[in-house]
Amino acid sequence: MEIEKMNQENKAKKKGSVGNFFRSNKFKRGGMATLMSVVFIAIVVVVNVLVSALSNRFPSMNVDLTAEKLNSLSDQALEIAKGVQNDTDIYLIGDEEAIRKDRVFTSYNLKYSQVANLADKLQEANSRIKVQFVDPDKNPTFISEYASDNLTTGKVLVKTEKRHRVLTVNDMFSMTQSQTSSGYDSYSMVDSALAAAIESVNLDKVPIVAVATGHNELLNSSSRTALDSLLEEENFDVQEVNLLTDEIPEDTQVLMLPTPTTDYTEEELQKMRDFLSKDGPMVDRTLFVTCHPTQGELPKFAGFLEEWGVKVEEGVVAETDTSRVFSTNASYIFADSAEEVLKDNTYNLLVSPTTAPLTILFNANDDIGVQKLWVSSDSAYAAKEDGDTENPETSEQVLATLSSRMVQDGNDIYTKNVVVFGSSVTFTDTFLSTSTFSDRTYLTDLFHYVTGTDDSAVTVVTDKVQTNKLDIAASSGTLSFLGLGVFTIGLPLIILIAGLVVFLKRRHL
Repeated sequence: MEIEKMNQENKAKKKGSVGNFFRSNKFKRGGMATLMSVVFIAIVVVVNVLVSALSNRFPSMNVDLTAEKLNSLSDQALEIAKGVQNDTDIYLIGDEEAIRKDRVFTSYNLKYSQVANLADKLQEANSRIKVQFVDPDKNPTFISEYASDNLTTGKVLVKTEKRHRVLTVNDMFSMTQSQTSSGYDSYSMVDSALAAAIESVNLDKVPIVAVATGHNELLNSSSRTALDSLLEEENFDVQEVNLLTDEIPEDTQVLMLPTPTTDYTEEELQKMRDFLSKDGPMVDRTLFVTCHPTQGELPKFAGFLEEWGVKVEEGVVAETDTSRVFSTNASYIFADSAEEVLKDNTYNLLVSPTTAPLTILFNANDDIGVQKLWVSSDSAYAAKEDGDTENPETSEQVLATLSSRMVQDGNDIYTKNVVVFGSSVTFTDTFLSTSTFSDRTYLTDLFHYVTGTDDSAVTVVTDKVQTNKLDIAASSGTLSFLGLGVFTIGLPLIILIAGLVVFLKRRHL
């Protein structure tokens, strides 16, 4: 009996002690601390999830820590995006994860994720802009719809119901030999390239530059990549046309003959005359001709050019003044812009390499006037195989010309032009893909001048931004403070101290 009574008393004491524990301050304070810890952790988790979701929905919430603000839209690009009135699709060709994690063009050390980051921000700026990823391996049907554009991983397709435009890696990035090391400097034009493409596909009407083919042209598609990119950046639609089999597209404003090496037929020449006829559409039109000393004789075409007051001579223009040549090559001469055309602009350094000399046959004849565009110095001469190279006869050489016919329609005046450049090398990638020379700027202005689009809605300026610089825009002292002081030592130490304080307080409750 006594043993049983003792057991009951012990049970009562244990029950009482358990009850007392739950009612004690020690339990209340300890429980409250535990509850607050659980609530705090839950809040952190929820906030992290919300921030992640919001940053995906609003990419501008992501802080751009790159030195050159590579993941931030320029004011110019943002303005263009906000002004879009048509549904515009940006298709990034490639696997989304590979693009976002810089696994595209890794061998070139490019930060290709910038393309996705900026596309996201363009989409955020205007609900009419939509960004989609198209994996060529998973969606071959989409790729086949644009077979002529050869959509491969790394390209970008920008599209509206009016037209589409394809950007290649060369349109968005460039690499040049470093001046300070044996490596390469990489540059980004992603911001301006995307903005220009969006603007281009949203324009109501885009002037066409039709490039003639079919005569073994020296300035072919592989050597004029920079020229085509330049024209597309300026919102010209570049198309190829075979004059023998095709009609010149109706909206063509520039018909380019990129250094043909075989002569044109009478039928083709008649198409050129019809294209430049004063009885044709009331719009500025231009035949743009490039030449080279080795292209050979083209008697029929030569006769056509003489109708417009220009003759392409034999030989190559060379300089006797070594200060007027580039890279010690006597035929890579510095040119001067004639004052009559584009006189309001300044061009610091024009280079006219391997140039066939031109002769102006008349300054004015009936309704056609001829002007100089580029000229050499007085110390240049036309070098020929049988000429005197020791004591040549020097004089100013004509390197490029503009022939114009004025057409009046009521109060409006339009021009039908023939532009002739003695150098087709000027239009190659070597001279148009660099800012060292002014050739690119001059040709941009000239194309706008002859098409009457110099006051157009084209607003995008392509700026190259170096990408292989220090990514974080901060001094080395700041980086050390943030990396070592705050994240490596500071935060862990604060957490450790807070944990010890809570532990010691709970231990003495």
